Amino acid sequence: MPKPRRFKVLTDLNLNHGTPPRVQPVLGEWGPGVTMATRAKKRARWLWASAFVIVAAGLFIFGHWVYGLIMGAGS
Repeated sequence: MPKPRRFKVLTDLNLNHGTPPRVQPVLGEWGPGVTMATRAKKRARWLWASAFVIVAAGLFIFGHWVYGLIMGAGS
């Protein structure tokens, strides 16, 4: 009986995963010579996600502050 596959939330960043080594291209043979390693791709993914959350929270806080100024100025 085959082993059930786990559901993955994120995609696999290793593009050569599952292919035999004899058919994997040498780095730079089919694509750019300087590509990020899988570990660097994971770090970049978390960095951009964290930056997005921080910027969104900052915009929310700024909007809340402006709303307070507007509503406080009327009374």
